[in-house]
Amino acid sequence: MFTSTTKAPYRSPEPSPSVSFGLRVRVAVNTTQRCLFGGDGPSLPTRLAEELCVVVARIVVSDFRIHSQLDRTVPAVLRNVRLGFWSCARRAALDAAAALASGAKRRVVQSDLAIKAANLALRIAELCESCERKIRCEKQGVEDYDRAVRSEHAAMYQDRRNRESR
Repeated sequence: MFTSTTKAPYRSPEPSPSVSFGLRVRVAVNTTQRCLFGGDGPSLPTRLAEELCVVVARIVVSDFRIHSQLDRTVPAVLRNVRLGFWSCARRAALDAAAALASGAKRRVVQSDLAIKAANLALRIAELCESCERKIRCEKQGVEDYDRAVRSEHAAMYQDRRNRESR
């Protein structure tokens, strides 16, 4: 489990800003046993969501509103991606990207890390949209098949009634 604290666990190669007061966003990244028994490991959206959590955990935020928004949206991205709630994950990723971009624009977060994290969140939102679209297409295919089976049964029933009425 990776959880940020008030101090960075290691020195980053990027130069730190001259003023580094503020709060760090706490994000818990739990690895589950699902990747041990589930084939190739976590999916691409899950890996990207975990990376987003790690990048956001490194960012020092000087604004309480943005800190609160990141504290709510980033874990929501990870949780919803892991559960396969693609529309909720997409919305949370877009909200996180907006908060990061707003913080970078207002200079209350580290701009380089915030922009990297915002781009990552937008990529996650794009992947969630494509996953949601795939599920919708699969659902439509199943519904079309069920409709064809029902109409075939109705035609057979109608045929049988016509034969019995003669």
